[in-house]
Amino acid sequence: PWATPLAEARLSTFLAADKDNNAEDGPEAFLSGSITDAQARFNLTNLLDPGGKVAQADLEALERLCQTIGVSESVASRIATGLRDAQAAGGSPGSGTAPLRTRSLAQLTWLGVDAATIASLEPYVTLLPRRTPVNANTAPREVLAAVIKGLDLATAERLVQMRQREPFKTLGAVEAQIPGLGPLNNQQVSVLSSFFEVRGRLRLDDRVLEQRSLVERQGLD
Repeated sequence: PWATPLAEARLSTFLAADKDNNAEDGPEAFLSGSITDAQARFNLTNLLDPGGKVAQADLEALERLCQTIGVSESVASRIATGLRDAQAAGGSPGSGTAPLRTRSLAQLTWLGVDAATIASLEPYVTLLPRRTPVNANTAPREVLAAVIKGLDLATAERLVQMRQREPFKTLGAVEAQIPGLGPLNNQQVSVLSSFFEVRGRLRLDDRVLEQRSLVERQGLD
């Protein structure tokens, strides 16, 4: 239910439930928004292990994703190396030739990734504060095929169709559908999510305010 977008609706509709608010005062405003699962995408933070070294399995996953979506595989190494060098240098402006630490996908330009490539990657990758697995219940087929080694796009699409009828409750349920490719690494694939992206849009006459927030659900078992 949380994934159902909120179509534009009068703000007074929500305020009317609060008897202390006069919904008739002031100009009419309209509210809309949506919540998406941030763990439906490959997290670029996973490219580094806790020691700051490039995580080979995750680098290979990003290379597979790049190949699938028509981006040069060398981009994966460029991003991983840039993130590693930025972390090693502390990501500060006075760190010589080391790049600054990136906080958003747009800042991948600091690592030498061009805007067109970032646009191609954006539907499939994210940059979260810490390592996160991909959620098999929300990830697109391209991401599933990237993080599950040996999984082809056709089988990944079958997983997408199956979860629409009944979401996977355990990794074992996913593994049962891909015999020979398990066991799955719970550091790369999961059936739960902690990070979500919330987008809100408020329209008042000809003025529009948009906001995007990253929220973390804590205490998730």
